[in-house]
Amino acid sequence: MLLGSEIIDETSNEIIIQVLVDHPEFPLEKAIRRMAILALSANRDAILALENMDEKRINSVSEACNDVNRLNLYVIRQLKYGLEKNLFRELGFKTRKEFLGYRIVANDIRSIANNAMSLANNVMTLKNMIKNQLLFLNVPVDGEVYSQILKFNSQAHFFFEESLKALFKRDYNRADKLISEIESFAALERDLLTLMSTKKLDPNVSSILRLIIDNSRRIIEYSRDIAEVTLNRTVEEISG
Repeated sequence: MLLGSEIIDETSNEIIIQVLVDHPEFPLEKAIRRMAILALSANRDAILALENMDEKRINSVSEACNDVNRLNLYVIRQLKYGLEKNLFRELGFKTRKEFLGYRIVANDIRSIANNAMSLANNVMTLKNMIKNQLLFLNVPVDGEVYSQILKFNSQAHFFFEESLKALFKRDYNRADKLISEIESFAALERDLLTLMSTKKLDPNVSSILRLIIDNSRRIIEYSRDIAEVTLNRTVEEISG
């Protein structure tokens, strides 16, 4: 599970593993960017897998989640080492408190990946129910609902990507504006749930659609978290 790790020696009762990847070779910002790309991709594939019960997409979710967890371990290790050695400037930070902010960001990204894996498992369960003819209503996913959910999820991805851009650029104004934009999207989730209530959906399908909406809302909430991290790390620069 350790990024860049290799077995350098072993005996019958011992294995020695050395981690070969270090911060100068793979900066924290690059690792977190990669985590985000993989986590959002896993989320997207889990949702797209629902349309045709695509096992290939579901398998890709699992692979992406494994990679996110490996990168998360690397980020934690670098943050821990940097904090212990007081290397905040070497990591691109201006104060020690930024270690905590980046730890929050990494944890949010890992949560996106874990939620995607949970969703993919639910899609597989639904596929087996369809195969065994266990659904109450033998109908595909409603096209209108699915289309609106995809749009909602796409907007969640946009917010998350923008929040990371503001974080890395230390853009206080963009982060502040993003929080305001996020607040206005609470009504969209209510509209989606209202639309679903007007449709004749199998309860098993409906539960997965609600899980997708919930995951998308969480991504938006994580975007707000990251925007607030940006505000906290730059507020002194702005006020000064």
